[in-house]
Amino acid sequence: MNYGPSRAFSTASSNGLNTGGGDYYSSYHNPYQSHTKTHSNNLYDSLNFNNHNHLDDIVDEQQQIDINYDMDDSDKPKLLMWGLTKSGKTSIIKLIFEKMTAGETLQLPETKIVQTHELTCGIHVRFQIRDVPGPKTALSDDFETYALESTTIVFVLDVTDDYSDAINLLISSVQWMYNNGHNVRFEVLIHKIDGVHEQDRLERYSTIQQRVNIMLHECSIKEPVINFYLTSIYDHSIHEAFSKIVQNQMRQLRALENMLDLVTASTQLDKIFVCDIYNKIFLASDTRPVETQLSELCCDVVDVYKDISSIYGTSNSPVLDSMSFCTIELSIGLVLYLKDINPTTALICILKKESKINEALMEVNLNILKKNIQELFRTYSNTSSRQQLNASIE
Repeated sequence: MNYGPSRAFSTASSNGLNTGGGDYYSSYHNPYQSHTKTHSNNLYDSLNFNNHNHLDDIVDEQQQIDINYDMDDSDKPKLLMWGLTKSGKTSIIKLIFEKMTAGETLQLPETKIVQTHELTCGIHVRFQIRDVPGPKTALSDDFETYALESTTIVFVLDVTDDYSDAINLLISSVQWMYNNGHNVRFEVLIHKIDGVHEQDRLERYSTIQQRVNIMLHECSIKEPVINFYLTSIYDHSIHEAFSKIVQNQMRQLRALENMLDLVTASTQLDKIFVCDIYNKIFLASDTRPVETQLSELCCDVVDVYKDISSIYGTSNSPVLDSMSFCTIELSIGLVLYLKDINPTTALICILKKESKINEALMEVNLNILKKNIQELFRTYSNTSSRQQLNASIE
C-alpha cells in the first residue's frame, strides 16, 4: 500500500513564511482578517461558548491571542529525564525541541551537568524538562535530589543493551516516590528500537512491561501510574510518544478532545489533530482510534508545508498566519487538510476523498473551533491565576 502523497492540490498564505529555525517566538503579531459572515449549522451552537449568533467576533478573538499568558513556576509541569547514562535522554530533547537531526545527536557528549529547558508547545502549553546525568548502574543516590519537584518522570530505557540494570533503576525510582508520598506519573520510553529486529520489538516490550509489573507487585506498590512506549529517533515514534506525554500534562486535554469530537460528529471529517508545527507534538485529537501510519502522515504534511514556506516565504514572518492552509490528496483515497490556529499551532484534518463535504461549512466550523480553542486556554489561564491568588490570600 502506498502512503505517499500523489499530488499536492494547494498551499496558501497571506504573509511571507519562515520555518523559524527551531527557536520559539516570544511575541507575535498576526493581523487576522475575517472574510466570511455566514452562519453555520447546529454545530455552531454546540461549540460557541458565548452564544453569539455570527462570526464577526472571530476577528477580535484571533487578534487577541493570549501572548501574555504566564504560568506561575509552581504550577508549571516539571518533567525529569531519567535513566542510565547513554540511554538517549539528551538526544530526544535535542531532536524534538532543538531541531537537531538524528545523525547529529550521535555526536553529543555524555551529560555531565543538570540542564534545564523551559519549553512551549502551541504558545499556551508550557512546561520544564530537566536533563540530568544518568547513573552508570542501578545504584544511584542522586534520584531523590533530582526528583523532589518533578511532576512526571520520563524514564528512558535502552532496549539494545542489557536492560536489567535499567529495570532495577526504574523500580527503585518508583519505590522511592511511592514511599515518600509523591504521586507522579512515570513515562517509560523503551528506546532505540531501531536497533532491534522488527519481529522482536513487541516481544521485548511485553517482557519489560511484565517484569516491571511483577517487581512492583513484589514491592507492594499497587496501581502505579506508569505508561510504556516503543520509541526511536529515526522515525515518528518518538514524536508520537512525546505527544502523549505532553498531553498528560495538560489540564485542558479532556475539554479539547470533547470539542474535536463535536466537530468530527457534526461533519464528515474522519480525524482532527491539534499540532505544534515546530516540534510536531500533537496537543490533542478527537477520541476516534487512528492508525500509526496516519499520524506519521500528519507529521509529513507539516514537513511539506514548512518546506514550501521556506522556499516562498520571507525571513521575518511566522510559518502560519490567519490565511494559512494546505491540502494534500493521498493515493490511498484520503485528503489531509492543514489550517492555522495561531502562529505555532495548526489543525490537521483527515477526510475521505469521496466524501461530499460542504467546504464552506467546514471552513466556518473550523473557524469556530479555532476561536474556542483560544478561549479554552484563556479560561484555564484565568482560572489558574485566580486559584493562585486565593491561595496566597489564605
